[in-house]
Amino acid sequence: MRATTDDGQLLDAEYAVETEAGSRYLALVLESSSGTRGATGRLPRNVDYRPALKLLLSRLKDRNAVLVDGLVDSRVTASLPEDDRRLFASPIVLADEHDLEALRRRLCTVQSSIGQAPGATKGGNATKRIRLRLAIPGYTPADASRLATELAQPTPAAAPPSTLFTPPETPVNQWWVGDPAERFWMEITNRPDVGSNLRALQRNGTGGEYWSYSLVTAVRPGDIVLHWHKNLHGRPGIVGYSTAVDGPYDDRLLWDARGTYGRRRPANTQPQPAWRYELTGYTPLTEPIGQQTFHPLEARLRQIRHQLEERIDGPLYFPFVFSDTRPLRAAQAYLVKMPAAIVNLVPALAEAAGLTPHATRSDTASVRPRQRSRRLTGAGYVADPVLRKAIEDHAVRRARALYPDHAITDVGATHSYDLHAVKGDEEIHIEVKGSTGTADTVELTANEVTHARTARTDLVVVDQITWERTPDGTITTSGGRCRHWTDWEPDQQDLQPTRYRYTLPRVPG
Repeated sequence: MRATTDDGQLLDAEYAVETEAGSRYLALVLESSSGTRGATGRLPRNVDYRPALKLLLSRLKDRNAVLVDGLVDSRVTASLPEDDRRLFASPIVLADEHDLEALRRRLCTVQSSIGQAPGATKGGNATKRIRLRLAIPGYTPADASRLATELAQPTPAAAPPSTLFTPPETPVNQWWVGDPAERFWMEITNRPDVGSNLRALQRNGTGGEYWSYSLVTAVRPGDIVLHWHKNLHGRPGIVGYSTAVDGPYDDRLLWDARGTYGRRRPANTQPQPAWRYELTGYTPLTEPIGQQTFHPLEARLRQIRHQLEERIDGPLYFPFVFSDTRPLRAAQAYLVKMPAAIVNLVPALAEAAGLTPHATRSDTASVRPRQRSRRLTGAGYVADPVLRKAIEDHAVRRARALYPDHAITDVGATHSYDLHAVKGDEEIHIEVKGSTGTADTVELTANEVTHARTARTDLVVVDQITWERTPDGTITTSGGRCRHWTDWEPDQQDLQPTRYRYTLPRVPG
């Protein structure tokens, strides 16, 4: 099989993915190269060996692969023990390799001396047939053919963070429009990242729209979202609230349906079209407000629903379900409309009713801190300042660890870079970017670009950071993929404008 580059070039280099008998690993086998294009005599073979090896390593890295073992696997070396034809001494985690060209050169350099005749004075072939044994999350020995095919195909271009919005085909019954008191919603979830945003699929498992998902598109800036969590405190209930700040936007989401009915449907294996609405100002409640609070109020809650039904045509998207045989319970849905009458019925929720709404799209500029903010990239805008700060701090900690012998100063609040590293006469400026998603691009300010071109600057990007919000509202972060570029200078061809400053023309007359 041959691989095609992302710009459509078919490389002249044969490879295969094999399953080894008795092994739990897959093996990538890259055939040897000989001759050159245009050479006379023996026809050239697999002349794109080097760029193909780098490309395959890159696509394996995208799948979080680990090179468990690597061997020269040529006919000449077949009789040698594996220890004598090994390419590296310990497994290589590709996610930790920021320079794949350097890794490719190391693998080729080691090959040149393997299988050489005793006393040979010249270096041997550095493009021999090799076998790389792989451990890849989500792949088993039965997936050899699938992996070989995927590695051959161009990587789809990463879409920029979406600011588009596709409205639902079936309109939401927005019975609350025109009543400023009706600004409450309730998310019903078990997400560990509660309070970061609202995210829901545009289509359910049967291919149709679902009212509870479509409600995300009806939220407006300044609305209050109550978060009903199923197990954050060990029992279900409202655990906190946030303020809607920006949206709705189109997004992509991998979300398998839950419940008895959902489990009967085929599981989603690829991200699906979704809607996203950003939240900010998550505030935890001291105690969750759950069934122990709402059960004694069931008669009042039924009355509220009845009064709404008398004056409203169409669905209410009510937050609770009533039954003559079962206790009151939260609706089996993702997002529901919380009537203001229910909020005012519960003193702890009534406090939320008196909140001054957080900044909306029209006035966010007036409340942003004047100091420079490290931008989070690859996962959309993070509105919650507490979450944003936690991710920034996590990325900076990971970046600091890359310079154990330097004296480090955090200058992100006052300078056009984040960390200042000094070791003897060496001085390095370090730009740090953090993301909870996979960051294929990062956002740079004009000052950051200018500074990187005028001073010795390194770039550190930490993405795929995981986080959870504890019951008291504290955010804990962990993990992440750390990539490191030294002597970094952004090339103009890699920069894309995302916004412009426009000088208004003079008013005529």
